[in-house]
Amino acid sequence: MKSRLLVAVLCMLAVQVSFAEAPVSAATASQQAVTVNLIQNKVIKDEKGIEKRIEASSVKPNDVIEYRVTYKNVTDKPVKGLIANLPIPDGLAYQASSAKPSRNAVVAAEDAQYSREPLAKKLPNGTTELVPYTEYRHVRWDLGTLAPGASVEVVARAKVEAFSAKAPALAAVKSTAK
Repeated sequence: MKSRLLVAVLCMLAVQVSFAEAPVSAATASQQAVTVNLIQNKVIKDEKGIEKRIEASSVKPNDVIEYRVTYKNVTDKPVKGLIANLPIPDGLAYQASSAKPSRNAVVAAEDAQYSREPLAKKLPNGTTELVPYTEYRHVRWDLGTLAPGASVEVVARAKVEAFSAKAPALAAVKSTAK
């Protein structure tokens, strides 16, 4: 029962996209400039150690979930300033260096202070320590400009650590133009 509940929560995970200065013609004003498709798979290894992705109809602790999100510009104008956000719910541990493309990915813990990984925090005594991956809560990509009709895919992985009643029950894709 708990594994099905977590899968339902993971399926409803909010993937967000925002963009600035997205020129949209009057004909497309009623339509969203960017469509978002989120696919969630469980990553397993076969008897030869080769990774495979299967439908994540149920999960349990230690399973690795891969999120693949495709953003597509459905207008005839470029979309500028495209930012993709992937929240990592409580009970999941972000997997080190799994954000792809990595060149424009940043991560954040609960404080939402984004930085390239690994995250570090300054302690009251002046020393610095690494933030455990179990505390990472956000992955963000600066996707720049998306040409008309073009699409881009981002990927990140998280390991199921525990089932959490605090996992977000978010269901919508959020798009905002600034």
